[in-house]
This record gives sequence, structure tokens and C-alpha cells, in this order.
Amino acid sequence: MKFMKLKPKEPIKVLIDLAHKIQILANRVTNIITEEKVSFRARIIGTIFISLSGGLLYLDKLLVYLNFESDLTFGFSNFSNFLWAFTQSVAPILMILGMYFKPLKFSFLIAIYCYALQILWIFGPSYSESAIGHLFAIGFCVIFIVLVFFIKKIIVLLNMRKGNDEQFIAEAKDVLEILKSKVLEESKIEVR
Repeated sequence: MKFMKLKPKEPIKVLIDLAHKIQILANRVTNIITEEKVSFRARIIGTIFISLSGGLLYLDKLLVYLNFESDLTFGFSNFSNFLWAFTQSVAPILMILGMYFKPLKFSFLIAIYCYALQILWIFGPSYSESAIGHLFAIGFCVIFIVLVFFIKKIIVLLNMRKGNDEQFIAEAKDVLEILKSKVLEESKIEVR
């Protein structure tokens, strides 16, 4: 109703102001996506997105626990199945968006843990909610950490090798320049 009481020129001013605020927000998001460094708040937002990408997978179980059911099934046998399929589709999108905010690395373990339980559920639904299932998910996280560690080591070794190769090439070019200058000097001495 506040909008209705404005003078004729004021709604345009309000819309221009709103467009300006949206442009500032869009510039901030673009800066976050394109810059290497992001603010701590942006990292927290990314951490929340990554954590949610894992936690959303269990929204259907939470709603069953809270006795929440709906008639909106969109062709699925019940609302829980619809919600599970929907969150399975949305979770990777949240993870991708979260990665642009440079999240804290531990948040990936939350998502990996939840995805490991989902993988176990595929092969044995009874195991995913037992102690063995949680042990499996913890083991999966440990394997993931070890795998990331080895990949980082391989990258460091490859970069060292590349650096050594580049250093060798630079030194070889320097030696060639020195030899070239000596040959040119000798040819000038012989010509005289």
C-alpha cells in the first residue's frame, strides 16, 4: 500500500533505486565468481551450500519423522519419494554453486558422508541406517581425504617437474646466447 501513496514520479525513483541495488548485488556475485580471493562471509555461504547439498538428501526422512506428508506427488508413489528425487537433482547444483564461493574444505566431508550413505542405500537399504552404514561412510570420507592428498602430491610433483623443465630450457637458452655471442666475436676477430 505504500507504493500506492507515492507521487507519480516516486515509483520510477523507487524502481531505479531497486535496479541500482540489484546491479550492486550482481556485481558482488560476479566478483566472487571471477576473483581468486573471496571474503570470509562468502566462504561461509559456500560452506553452507556444500553442507546443504549433502543434508538435503535426508530432507525426506526428516519430514517423515515430523509426520509431514503432502498430496503433491508429481507422479511419484508418495511425497517422500518425490522429495528424495527432487533433492537428488538439486544437491549437485548447490554443490557447484557453493564451490564458486570457495567454501571451507571440511564442508565437502559432510556432502561426501551423505553421498556415501546414499551409495550404500542403493546396494542395501537396511545397512544405510545402521552403525555399519555410518562406519562405511566414515571410511569413504577417509579414502576421499587420502585420495585428495595423493592427487595434490602428484600435482606438486608434476609442477616441480614442469618448473625444472622450464628452468633447464631457460638455462639452455642462456648457454646458447653465450655461445652465439662467442662465435660472433670470434668471427669478427677472424674477419679483421
